[in-house]
Amino acid sequence: MANINITDELIARYLDCDTNQEETRAVLDYIATHPEEYEALLMMTKIHALMENDNEKSNSKKTKSKKKSVYAKSLLDKDNLDDDTRYQLAGYGKTAIAALTEDDKKSCAIQAQQIILQDYGINISLPELTKIARENGWFVDNIGSPMDYVGELLNYFDISAVQMRNANIYHLMNELGQGHKIIVGVDTNDLEQSEQWRQFDNVMSGKEANHVLVVAGIDTTNPDDVKVTLTDPTNSKVHCTYPAKQFMDAWEESGYFMVATTKPAPLAYNPVSMQHFDYQKGSVEKFADLAFDEIVKRLKDNGLIPKPDKTWTKIIKYFLFCFLIPACVLYTAFLAWRYYTPIDMKITVNEDSNYKIPTLPLNDGILKVTYSDLATIPFTITKDSQTVVVSEINYKHKHKDAHIEFYADGFITIDTVLPITKDIKLTVRRNNDLGLIFGYIQDENGLPVANAVITLQGIAVKSDCNGNFKIVIPPNLQKKEQSLMIQKNGYKTWLHHRGAPSEKEPWLIVLQKN
Repeated sequence: MANINITDELIARYLDCDTNQEETRAVLDYIATHPEEYEALLMMTKIHALMENDNEKSNSKKTKSKKKSVYAKSLLDKDNLDDDTRYQLAGYGKTAIAALTEDDKKSCAIQAQQIILQDYGINISLPELTKIARENGWFVDNIGSPMDYVGELLNYFDISAVQMRNANIYHLMNELGQGHKIIVGVDTNDLEQSEQWRQFDNVMSGKEANHVLVVAGIDTTNPDDVKVTLTDPTNSKVHCTYPAKQFMDAWEESGYFMVATTKPAPLAYNPVSMQHFDYQKGSVEKFADLAFDEIVKRLKDNGLIPKPDKTWTKIIKYFLFCFLIPACVLYTAFLAWRYYTPIDMKITVNEDSNYKIPTLPLNDGILKVTYSDLATIPFTITKDSQTVVVSEINYKHKHKDAHIEFYADGFITIDTVLPITKDIKLTVRRNNDLGLIFGYIQDENGLPVANAVITLQGIAVKSDCNGNFKIVIPPNLQKKEQSLMIQKNGYKTWLHHRGAPSEKEPWLIVLQKN
């Protein structure tokens, strides 16, 4: 930095906020190392403030040249807050900000304003400030300062200040970027404890701000890890830096309450204040190597700049809280109950009517059921008991696969996989091993007999030229034993020979001549 001579003219321009960044830093560095000059500057500041007030009164119609806070006109009045935000405020805005101080008088808000008054060249003792606050109802002994009145001491000494609720880091940056001083309400437990403890404290104690701090600066050296530097007026922690997320958690307890001055503080010397900010431009253009719009987007994406809570959003939240959430809880409880409640699976074995043999009902079949990794369960199927029940199946197995097998003499074997449900119909059918009689007809000399008529229960066929014959027996005529009648001119009638139908064993019939 180039050498700059500290002259009366430079000091005057500094008091008029007309110095550039290098000149401002030179003046602040000079007075920081020259205590006697600091006292002189305090006197000049008071005189300058009196002259400025006189000029403002005599020229009330003239436009002021100093830039006002861009948010000064949009600060929210406490009466305009919605119910949810008002509830977040400590005691609806009337509960005192009351961190314990060395004298146990809970005067943290008064001490914070005392620090800011000193930055404007006004040195008033803490007892005197406490007396003024007490007389005006801005402070109650052993209780603290009601939130609504934090900042009134600044206005009392003509340091214009405004309050804001629902503020965010964006507001802090713009106020600090113009050299304004800021007080915020916080819950110190959220600043000093771990995240798990903060969550536990919020559940057990609710949201409650118990302290005020002075915002000393915002460090954006790492735009992905923005930090907030705070000054505690009640102890030796001049500059304590916290991650922005942790600060926001503590700040939320006061409904994002802040007090900001509307003019730059001429005697504020704070080397950590708003790193990478240009005070002379009175605005924020860049954070480290990122444009202002980009860092704001990142802050919003990370939830560090809260979005306004619109009416329709609150209606949805109310609906979710009053109806949907209880319904989901009940449904979840029902599912949990249902999940661990056993079910019964009923299996009914039905014989296919198209292949039914009236004389041979289903009897002594074996049904086997296997599911999950449990042992196989066997059941016996008879003509009088064709329904079985698999009991005490855990509901978690419902719709999962069960391995089902069926065996019975004269029936086609079933080996299948079916989903577990309350009711299963299993259709079985005959294997038709009693549905065929075939064979060979010959004479006493072993020669084939052609065109012999074979009759079975009204079914008649003829043997071919080689003496072969075949009779297909429908299911309703099937038996374990059948009788045939065979006729041929020149041969004796062959009848009433009883034999078992078979698809594999042929009948050999010998006819005798007349």
